[in-house]
Amino acid sequence: MARVLFLQDSGINESLAVTELSAWLTREGHHTHLLLEEEEGEALPSAIQAFDPDVVVVPCHIAGHTTAYRLAAMSKAVSSAVTVLGGTHATFDPDVVRRDEVDFAVRGEAEAPLTQLLTALGDHGGYEHIQSLCFLRHGEVVQNPLAPLLHDLDQLPLPDRSLYFRYPFMGRFGWKKFSSGRGCVHSCAFCWNPHLKTMVGGKVPFTRRKSPERTVDEIAAVAERWPLQNVHFSDDLFTHQPSWLDRFAELYPERVGVPFTANSSVELVSERTASALGRAGCRGVAIGIETGNEALRSRILNKRVANDDVRRAARLIKGQGMELTTFNMLASPGETLEDAWSTIKLNQEIGTDHVRVALAVPIPFTSWETDQPADVRLDDLGRPYVSFSSGDDQAFENLYYLLRIAVHWPWTEGMVRRLATRLPSARALDPLRLLIPWEEGRIGNIGLVDGLRFFRHVGDPKKRTANYVTLI
Repeated sequence: MARVLFLQDSGINESLAVTELSAWLTREGHHTHLLLEEEEGEALPSAIQAFDPDVVVVPCHIAGHTTAYRLAAMSKAVSSAVTVLGGTHATFDPDVVRRDEVDFAVRGEAEAPLTQLLTALGDHGGYEHIQSLCFLRHGEVVQNPLAPLLHDLDQLPLPDRSLYFRYPFMGRFGWKKFSSGRGCVHSCAFCWNPHLKTMVGGKVPFTRRKSPERTVDEIAAVAERWPLQNVHFSDDLFTHQPSWLDRFAELYPERVGVPFTANSSVELVSERTASALGRAGCRGVAIGIETGNEALRSRILNKRVANDDVRRAARLIKGQGMELTTFNMLASPGETLEDAWSTIKLNQEIGTDHVRVALAVPIPFTSWETDQPADVRLDDLGRPYVSFSSGDDQAFENLYYLLRIAVHWPWTEGMVRRLATRLPSARALDPLRLLIPWEEGRIGNIGLVDGLRFFRHVGDPKKRTANYVTLI
C-alpha cells in the first residue's frame, strides 16, 4: 500500500475535500499524512523525507497555483515521490502536467481516480486509461475523460479531520467547518461552477447531498474528539432542499446543539427554510447581494433576483433571530460608483449585520475570464485592485476598504464618499485591512484570544483558496 503525503501552504486552506479523500484512501489501506509549510517552516524538507512518501498530492487551486508548483518542486528536490496535482486550477488547466515538477493531474473529484492510480503505481501496471487522469506522453498532454461523480455521498467514510487537527492551533480552535454536500444549483457569471458542471456532464446530478443523518454523524464525531463551539457549513448552498432541512432541524439540536452558520442565496430563503434554520439553531446566514443595481445583477452577474427579493430574504432571516451576512462585489463589468452607493444603501436598509466585500476578479474558466494564458491569468492573490476599468478605478479601490464602515455606521457615509473619490492611493487606508479579520471573527463568533491565536498562524483571510468542497 502507498504512503500518500498531502502538501499545503497554510491552515487557512484547510480542505474538506482533502479530509474526505484521505479517509477514502485510508479505507483502501493506504497511509496518509499532511504537512503545512507555514507550520513546519525550514523543517519542511526534512519532514517530507521523514515521512518518505510514495506519492505527494498537492491541491492546486485557482489563485493558488504558484504556491502549488513551488511545493511540488520542493517535494521533487528532496524525495523520489510521484507528484499529483488536483483542485480547481489543475482540473481546468491540464497543461499543469507540462511542468517538470508535476507527474500527474487529477481532474474533478479525486477519490476513484487517485485510488486507481495508486494501485497502478504499486503494481507497476498501466495508468493510461484511468478516468480523470492527466499526464504527459511523448511531449503531448493526455486528458482522459472525467470519471462519473460520486452519486451517493453517504458512501464516503467520515472525513479524516485528524489530518489537519494534529496541528494544535487547528484542533483546539472552537470554530470548525463542515460540508453537507457537493455542487451548486446556480450559474453565476463570476463563478467556475457552470464550467465544471458542463465538464462533468449530466449522468449524475452535479448537486448532491449527504443525508441529514450522515451529516449530523460527521459533526458529532468531531465534537467527541475536539473542542467545538461554532459550526460553519461551507456548502455553496445549504438551503436548496427544504425537506432535507426539515429533517436536519429535528436531528441537529438533539445530537449536536452547537450554534452554526451557513450559506444560502436570496431565492432559496423562504418561510419554510428560514423556520427550519431557526429550529435547528442557526446563528447566521450569508446571502449574495453583490450589487444594489438590479439590472447589473441580472445582466452581468447572472443573478436574477430583485431588490425586493433581497429585502424579503433579509426579513425572513432576521425574523428568526439569525444574523445576516452579505456578499458584496465592487467594480464588476459596467458598474458605476452610483451603483456602489446603491449597494451600500441596500445593506443599510436590510440591516446587514456582517459585510464581506470583494473587488470583481476575472477568474479563469468563468464567463469573465480574460484572454491571457491560463498560468498568468490569476496569480496568488495579493493587494486588491480593479480588474475591469471604469474610469473610477481608484475610487473603487478606496471603497473596497471603506464600504463596511459606511454599512455598519451609516452616519459616516458622507465621509466615506469624500475619501473614496479624493484619496489618490488606497495605501492610506491600509490600517482598515484589520477590519477584515475583525469582521470574520464576528461572523464566526470567534473570541478575540482564539481569533488572534488562529490568525497568527494562518495570516490574512484573503489567502484562502481552498474553501471549495467539491475538489481537493
